[in-house]
Amino acid sequence: MHKLDALSLPPTVTAQLWRGDHLVRAPMAGIPTGWDALDAELPGKGWPSQCLTEVLQPQAGTLEWRLTGMALRQQCQPHKPVIALGPPLPPHASGLAQCGLAPAQLVWIHSSRPQDQLWALEQLLKANAAAAVLAWLPQVQPEQIRRLQISAQQFEGLAFIFRPESSRHQASAAPLRLLVRSSQPWSLQLELLKRRGPAHSGLLELPAIPPSLQAVLPARLLPGNVPLSPIAVPIPATAIHLPDHDSDLGRAAAPSTPLRHQRTRPASVQH
Repeated sequence: MHKLDALSLPPTVTAQLWRGDHLVRAPMAGIPTGWDALDAELPGKGWPSQCLTEVLQPQAGTLEWRLTGMALRQQCQPHKPVIALGPPLPPHASGLAQCGLAPAQLVWIHSSRPQDQLWALEQLLKANAAAAVLAWLPQVQPEQIRRLQISAQQFEGLAFIFRPESSRHQASAAPLRLLVRSSQPWSLQLELLKRRGPAHSGLLELPAIPPSLQAVLPARLLPGNVPLSPIAVPIPATAIHLPDHDSDLGRAAAPSTPLRHQRTRPASVQH
């Protein structure tokens, strides 16, 4: 058996080779995350497109916007919205506006049934209908993630799915998986569980103070070079309520019933 020498291969073939101890060459440049330390560890030097990014966390509704907010600002496009599918709390439109995401660009899709959420996410990915999609799928199964990943290969925006930390030992077809926790002072602690490249060891500490607090916190609590990112509290943006149906990712095929659009009034914040 002859040893394969990459130098003896045609240049077109050599360019497509990927060594397991190197980060894979991403087909498209990633969207910068807002942290140079994180970008350096990701293929494409940022959040990838044309694939799923799976984010695990101890408690839903606490860190998602702080982690993704700076990239969403760069993804804002006049003709494509940022879609939040099934968030545990209504998106904080004012907080996201501080990050550069106008309320008119944010669409909130609400459904009480997991199969409806799965159906809606698959349709959005196939249609390439958004600049970014953030979906909360605590009950999603490995075979459903595999199907969503196939659909995500047609999606040019950012696709995040959020799951509980207890899912870290389950199989997942998402090419990028990470675990995020809160850390002090005002930081995110990140663990890369899976990426297209060598295994990552250790933790990343990412400073992420909400911009609304930066002006009021004492100087001793402010780390240097803190990036701005939004927080989440219940103030709704544009909402879409899905009709009840069975998802083709679940038990039966998806119906042809279109989505019903509904704009809700902002809810009052209770103190």
